[in-house]
Amino acid sequence: MHWVGSRFTGADAMDVEHTVVASSGDLAYTVGFERSHVSVDGGPPRDMVVRVTHIYRRIDGEWKLMHRHADFPPPDQRNTPLKDFGLT
Repeated sequence: MHWVGSRFTGADAMDVEHTVVASSGDLAYTVGFERSHVSVDGGPPRDMVVRVTHIYRRIDGEWKLMHRHADFPPPDQRNTPLKDFGLT
């Protein structure tokens, strides 16, 4: 995970939006978005939004991050014509 994180620089602040937060016993997860202004691989800084899922486990009374997945959200398809999906 260090290699992935080392590719991103300049993110002085991040806006985190949790759209789902749930727990059961010693397990919990969050789903949402992270927004920041970053440079990737030394390129010019740009706005970036990633969709994230975090899985936590409570160990000895403390919540620990066990897994993180992030990807780019798909385009908003609410205004996409049905023909673009092969439907008419």
